[in-house]
Amino acid sequence: MLVAADVALFSRITEDSKYTSWVTQPVNPVVIVLASAPAVSVLVWRLRAPVAAFGVLALHDLLLTCLLGTRPLLSPMAALYTVSSRRTVSAAVGCLAATLAVHGVAVAYEVYPLSPEERPLDGILISAVLIACDTASVLVGRWVAGSRARERRLVASRTEAIAAERRRIARELHDIVAHSVTVMVLQAAGARRTMATDPAKATVALQAVEDVGVQAMAELRRLLTVLRPVQDGQGGPNSEGGAVGAGIDRPPGLAMLPGLVAQVEAVGVTATVESSGLSARLDQSVDITAYRVVQEALTNVARHGGPGSTAHVRLHWAGATLEIQVTDDGAGVPVDPTKRMSSGLGLIGLRERVTVIGGDLAVSRLPGGGYRLTASLPTATVPPSEAAQV
Repeated sequence: MLVAADVALFSRITEDSKYTSWVTQPVNPVVIVLASAPAVSVLVWRLRAPVAAFGVLALHDLLLTCLLGTRPLLSPMAALYTVSSRRTVSAAVGCLAATLAVHGVAVAYEVYPLSPEERPLDGILISAVLIACDTASVLVGRWVAGSRARERRLVASRTEAIAAERRRIARELHDIVAHSVTVMVLQAAGARRTMATDPAKATVALQAVEDVGVQAMAELRRLLTVLRPVQDGQGGPNSEGGAVGAGIDRPPGLAMLPGLVAQVEAVGVTATVESSGLSARLDQSVDITAYRVVQEALTNVARHGGPGSTAHVRLHWAGATLEIQVTDDGAGVPVDPTKRMSSGLGLIGLRERVTVIGGDLAVSRLPGGGYRLTASLPTATVPPSEAAQV
């Protein structure tokens, strides 16, 4: 259709026309149509190889102008637009220069038969129109290219945001479920072994299972409240059972370490906590991360070291850094069910969580048995956009 319009608008096929230039004899319209036909396939091909297609079209249009006097204008502009919208600025500028050269030949064809008095004005007017059209093709193409680039960036940003949110949810679910289930399994195993011989001890263990389950549900409720949109008083932070309410629903932090230590001690792991240096008030995201570091370390001791292991938690406040070190002797006897419950993702998620707030995490095996987990966390407040991902 574009080629047909080109032929209809800009081909001079009448015998008597003041614009008949170096093509002195009228050209049969059928010849013009047949000669213009190759441009159709090239225009279709331009989407795959814009620059190459433009070069072929420019040469083709130049030959048509020189040999037949058809002076095509629309097809090179279409090819120029495609190059501008799909290739670099330098490619667009180069093709613009080539288009202006091709159209310059068309201008020469138009003004050649005119009188010397008419040539300058007509030449300037025709050139101005062609330059404006060719430049507009480039500008529109670059605008389209910019729109496509912005759309790609938006899609990539949205995809990354979704992936980051999925990782954050996965970290939270792992930290809540892995620790709670490990403690509950160990307590249930202990209750099963002592049910017949020491019912009182079994009752204490089952009560611990209940308490840990309630705490896990409270943390899950807090997480779901954050994830679910607030609706007309339901699930809001101030509603009953919301994220802010009973103390058990508040976000975890280092203030909850005594309860965490009590849970692992209840399953047979001896744990001690030591703090040195001048403590500081932590940003909530750092406080949560510090708690999760200790929680993951002690959970791994309970799961892999087993009852009978000894763990030592050391918190060292050094200026703008909180250093956390958790070591264990690996001297316990792992309970069989807990050995099979590892997801293999705990340390991966923990390292992501620590990295988000600008910290470092390292895990190493000790020569005498057991492991050492070391984390270095900044005590300064992190940007809200990053803290929201912790």
